[in-house]
Amino acid sequence: MTDKKIGNLEAIALVLTVVVNHVFLNLPKNIIASASSASIINVLFISIIAVLIGYFVCKLLEKFPRLDILDIANFLGGKWLKMLTGALFLGYFLFTVSIVLRSFSEGLKIVFFPRSPIAAIMILFLLTIVITNKIGHQAIIRSNLFMMPIFLFSILFIFFANIENFTIQRMLPVLGNGAFTTFFSGLSNLFAFGGFAYLYLLPPYLKDDKGLKKITFASIITSGICLLFSVATLLFLSPNSAITEEISPLYLASRNIQFGRFFQRLDAIFLLFWIISLTAYLSISFSFATRVFQKMLNFEYTKWYTGLFALFVFALALIPENMYRLIFIEGTVYQYVVLIVVFGISLTLLILANIKYALLEKKKGAVLIDKAPV
Repeated sequence: MTDKKIGNLEAIALVLTVVVNHVFLNLPKNIIASASSASIINVLFISIIAVLIGYFVCKLLEKFPRLDILDIANFLGGKWLKMLTGALFLGYFLFTVSIVLRSFSEGLKIVFFPRSPIAAIMILFLLTIVITNKIGHQAIIRSNLFMMPIFLFSILFIFFANIENFTIQRMLPVLGNGAFTTFFSGLSNLFAFGGFAYLYLLPPYLKDDKGLKKITFASIITSGICLLFSVATLLFLSPNSAITEEISPLYLASRNIQFGRFFQRLDAIFLLFWIISLTAYLSISFSFATRVFQKMLNFEYTKWYTGLFALFVFALALIPENMYRLIFIEGTVYQYVVLIVVFGISLTLLILANIKYALLEKKKGAVLIDKAPV
């Protein structure tokens, strides 16, 4: 990142870009696959849980104003824990970027470039990311804020434009495969809120010291609304195809939109928006990876980091041999990586750091009482 501060709206858009891009890919399909006809109820449930976790995270961060997760890890366990935490987040960003890049590139190849090698499509995206990062992180964040309303509008537009094709009865049975699947095993769908990873790194760069709570709630609620409309669109249209298709199901939903004879195949316009959204997401993720790498090793910032990470992401993205392995990684491996790193290890670090802070304050208070004059 850069030393320049970012406003609350820019930070909200930054967190939202994670959910929006996974919605454009296969996130709604994965939720429908796990919760079936109870997908809408499951989205409402996990959104409420995410709001509660967001409140808890904000309370834990109150003791450490303007410190990110790496600074807190340093307070808790010293430089080695800081380096381990940094390596964990760096690996998380590079892994998620590689999966998103490969998945989106595969979709483009299937629909538009069946004869083009997948490596060539990914290289075009990576070159764009390297160039945008050389222009500057601040420009990326502001551009993302400018385009985010369009991205959000496209999700809502696809829902309302397809209403006449909906079959509401596909919500039945209401609890899908049962209450246990919807509310217990379905809790794993919290991975949809992977934007929490960015919230852990934002505090040092906010203009408003007290704005983190507003950013957290606004981004979680808006993310929940995006998930709700996208899942409802796929569920009411065709739940079976939403699960089995290799192409982004939301893109397929956009192909159903027609307004008379002169407005057909609007999917091309939406695809353009989604390409811009993906580029913004990848660029922002590279910015955070650069920032984590720099802070983890106390290096001076240099722009060659982006090129190094681009090569690494390119290599990671080529690992899945076929589309089926990619779907497994995106739907299963990514899910557990988010749950472990974002909601498991990070929350544990914050809790332990707060316990240490409380013990130090208690010890400090006891020393002051012992030294008080009789």
